[in-house]
Amino acid sequence: MAHGKDPSRQSEREKSDEARRDSDSASEHQADLTRDAERVEADKAKLQSRSDSDASRDFGRADVGRSGAKRQAEGDERLRVERQTSDQAIKGERLRTDAATEKGRSHHHSSARSSAELLSQEQKSHQKTRATLTTREEFLAIVSHDLRNPLNNISLAAQNLLEDPKGIKELAASINRSAGEMLRLIEDLLDIERIALGKLTLHIEQHDVSEIIKQSVEQLQGAAVSKGITLEAEPQDMSGYVVRDRSRVMQVLLNLIGNAIKFTPAKGKICVRCQRTGHEGEEVQISISDTGEGIAPEKIKTIFERFSQLHNQDRRGIGLGLYIAKMMIEEHPGRIWVESKLGEGSTFHFTLPLRSCAIREAKPQ
Repeated sequence: MAHGKDPSRQSEREKSDEARRDSDSASEHQADLTRDAERVEADKAKLQSRSDSDASRDFGRADVGRSGAKRQAEGDERLRVERQTSDQAIKGERLRTDAATEKGRSHHHSSARSSAELLSQEQKSHQKTRATLTTREEFLAIVSHDLRNPLNNISLAAQNLLEDPKGIKELAASINRSAGEMLRLIEDLLDIERIALGKLTLHIEQHDVSEIIKQSVEQLQGAAVSKGITLEAEPQDMSGYVVRDRSRVMQVLLNLIGNAIKFTPAKGKICVRCQRTGHEGEEVQISISDTGEGIAPEKIKTIFERFSQLHNQDRRGIGLGLYIAKMMIEEHPGRIWVESKLGEGSTFHFTLPLRSCAIREAKPQ
């Protein structure tokens, strides 16, 4: 897939723009020199005209028929008027020339700035488009990989059933797990599309927080045991109910616990807790702690962003699930965040509104 213009062509284009700007500056300088030369010639012509007028006056004084103080005074007055008119004309011409020069220079500078801004915008747009195309390529590659793996497992298990049907139970379990992985990935993709279109809806009901936590832990207990990890729940006795979409909260819990299992080594521990929080205890906070490898500080800032996992070679547990989880929790509305130190594990927290009122008071969406 194309990623935009060739860097060598971009460099040639930048050099061409710089040469064009240098040429424009040289042209502007030459124009200034030409205008200055024209101004000097105009001044010389005016001075020559004045000199001719002076000579004519002296010649008139010498003329026998035009002698006398009165004729001299009249001639001096005419000369004064002519000089004043000439000076005003020269001054006006200079002002017009200077204004035209300044206007041309301002226009050139404005054009140069505009060209530079357009070039900068084009470069930024090119970089953004290239990054977007790269993200799409990597995203499609990951989706294809994640769908291909469970599909290959299903195909292999089906082939084994055909060749040797003795281990039916184990093979059927393998097929069921792989099909479940594919369905979860497909649901994640559909959820992303719903979020993008603003069509993510919640089915608000009242459910016991402790019961939701217990069911989530039980569902992933086998995966934890297979890795030699201790997974336990420490739910408190809630004297109320969380008004929420049960299936969506289960989805968030399974995602966070599943990520913890992926990042926690053998003999590690994962614990799920809940407690009342907020002003007057109107919220419940659920926390999932692990003794895994932890998360780098720079990654914590972007871990809940869409497709942030595409920039990592190892994207275990940092995928679409965290972005979807954030959107779902905020829709309730609630908050989700993570605390982590490299080598010491991570703790994901999220909150949900807590209600002790009758279910009829909840407003379905």
